[in-house]
Amino acid sequence: MRNIHPVFSRAIAPLVVGTILFLAPCRAWSAGPSGIAGTALFQQFPLLYQGVMPLGMGGAFTAVADDENAVFYNPAGLDNIQDSSFKILNVSTDATYPGLFTLYNNMQSDSQLSGTAQDSAYVNTFNSVANQSFYARVGDYSNYTTHDFSIGLLTNNQMLGIPAANASTNNLASLAALSDTGIVISGAMGFFNHHLQIGGTLMGLNQMFVDIPQLSVAQASNLQSTINSNLTHGLGILGNVGAIYHFDLPLNPTIGASVENIGTASFGQAGSLPQIINAGVGIDPDVGFGRLLVDIDYDDVTNYLYYTGNSLWLHTHAGIQYQFPAILTLSAGIYEGYPTVGFGLDLWAFEINGSYYTEEAGVVPGQNPNHILSLQVAFGWM
Repeated sequence: MRNIHPVFSRAIAPLVVGTILFLAPCRAWSAGPSGIAGTALFQQFPLLYQGVMPLGMGGAFTAVADDENAVFYNPAGLDNIQDSSFKILNVSTDATYPGLFTLYNNMQSDSQLSGTAQDSAYVNTFNSVANQSFYARVGDYSNYTTHDFSIGLLTNNQMLGIPAANASTNNLASLAALSDTGIVISGAMGFFNHHLQIGGTLMGLNQMFVDIPQLSVAQASNLQSTINSNLTHGLGILGNVGAIYHFDLPLNPTIGASVENIGTASFGQAGSLPQIINAGVGIDPDVGFGRLLVDIDYDDVTNYLYYTGNSLWLHTHAGIQYQFPAILTLSAGIYEGYPTVGFGLDLWAFEINGSYYTEEAGVVPGQNPNHILSLQVAFGWM
């Protein structure tokens, strides 16, 4: 990239982050979230959509975003994309491993019983996992993405269950589920020979939400009916904005910042999503063979999601990714103090990505780790 006068460069860099922070709505500086943002689901999983590849590098993507996931992490990263891709089907899923599968199988066995035997079986099952939490997600983000532009259809369904400390027939666990469906449009632009990149994402979504603070045995034995009777829904429009600045220095360092869920972000009876601010620093050194990316993010700068408290670990994400010249990508990182690993295989018309990460379901690192496997499979032209 063309060199910029160093004095001008030093003046622009702080302005990038400062502008993004200034754009954050005032509500992001309040004492704490309410509605959807105040439930267990978003206390631990505050992002509308998490990409499998970024999760492999610790969820750190704000300063080095360079693929379709940029629209959710930092839309300015669309300016880093040089090729076009059209993913007709782009399915991804996350699940707590191995606990979720064990819990599901036990509940299936419990449901075959009746009367007091069933009650006791459910209580015993949930008491056996009292110190764990269980997360599951399945979604699809079919999209067309090219330089400075992306448009896609999003379907994303998330669920989190937290067993009661002492399970009883009237209180087995708390359960929250969230489903979002809609259109996502994102654009970006580069300035000063693409040293400064600015982007935005606009989303129109239909959201369905379920919050059951105390799940009873009767409700668990007829879960589908319970979910339907507790379902709220609404339409909402929200967006993300972000910026990235590239320095003319060794290792090609970058800084980035983004504000997520801007606007009313309200879904009627379903409530509202939290508005959070993320910032990061990264490097993109010229390694001569393949491509190396390194990023460190500090999420929720204003500590709006009060559950994180002042823990540095719960705010920090860091990762490294190496893209081989051919089809393979490998990544590793730190997510809330826990290690992550990931891989990607790009076979032109078929792509598969996988990652392993741990989400802290407590307010103190190590209190309640949730180990999660994540998988993405896509078909199209890439």
